[in-house]
Amino acid sequence: MFAGGGTLGHILPVAPVARALREANPGIKIYFVGTMKGLERDYAEREGLFTRAYYFDSRGFRRGFSPANIVALYKHFKNYFKSRRLLRKIAPDIVVGMGGYVSGAVVAAAVARKIKTAIHEQNSVYGFTNRVLRKKVDKVLLSYDIEKNEKTFLVGNPRLSEIYRRYRDQIRQVDEKTLLVVGGSRGAGGINDLIIGLKDELREKGIKVTLITGNNYYRKNIKKIEDLGDDFFSVRAFVDNLPAIMISAGAVVSRAGATTLAEITALKKVSLLIPSPYVAGNHQEKNAATLAERGAALMLKETEMNRENMLAMITELLENKTLRKSIINNLNFIADIDACDKFVNQLNEMIDK
Repeated sequence: MFAGGGTLGHILPVAPVARALREANPGIKIYFVGTMKGLERDYAEREGLFTRAYYFDSRGFRRGFSPANIVALYKHFKNYFKSRRLLRKIAPDIVVGMGGYVSGAVVAAAVARKIKTAIHEQNSVYGFTNRVLRKKVDKVLLSYDIEKNEKTFLVGNPRLSEIYRRYRDQIRQVDEKTLLVVGGSRGAGGINDLIIGLKDELREKGIKVTLITGNNYYRKNIKKIEDLGDDFFSVRAFVDNLPAIMISAGAVVSRAGATTLAEITALKKVSLLIPSPYVAGNHQEKNAATLAERGAALMLKETEMNRENMLAMITELLENKTLRKSIINNLNFIADIDACDKFVNQLNEMIDK
């Protein structure tokens, strides 16, 4: 049983693992617990990955005192006891928490029932739920080398393996000046505004742009966006399969969520990372810094973002061949294309013990 939710980043790493488990064990039963309103629900039902999926009404905790935290706590304990009943019914061999508040209730219930447990952390810093659970579970599977002890195992992000294997025959250095700008599944208004404002300058430099605005921004700015489109500047609200577009980009401007970074790394794309400052634990900045410090990306904080440095860094990424070659070489070095196999091996070891 896998549990996680709230964003796609908590289920996308599960997909290649579930497929690998099913390929090796055709009769295996794989269950998933997510949230009622999270993005993972549509994905899980569309992909058909699981024997059965369950969706709980879960809410995250806010920083500091807030009446909303009383509701969040009530829902957590309600989900905990609901999980205990579900685990008694299904009796899984292993429960794996992928992050998100709903996974906290499910994994805690599995620990109480003495079921083997593991968690997977996709980011370069523990999220709240995984930080609480990491002392209680049997194994901690990491995408980044953030902790070392007898419980922790560096496996990487299985999403990277999946994207590399799907597109490896198409990976190439794109010579054409093409730029993909994406602010994550929910968009990034500041980045969108700045890129739109740079449209003429980018066109003068011969740079073709594809801007993925996010649905909310697109709806709010539909009149302005409708007048933008031409052969050099394409605007879209959302795409279901970002790697299919990313593969043909010469450079990428992006937030620094774990899933997007896994895709950028898998496809060996030079990138300018602008981490969101509005996420728990400032984890996107730490994710971006991990790549930037190893020469595998450029990083720009949102507070430092303006027309001049945005245009200069985009131009550098697309025109400086020495920089491009260096970044791609460093991505080759850090890309763990065997992440899915490592993840599955850890689960198999738990079964065998």
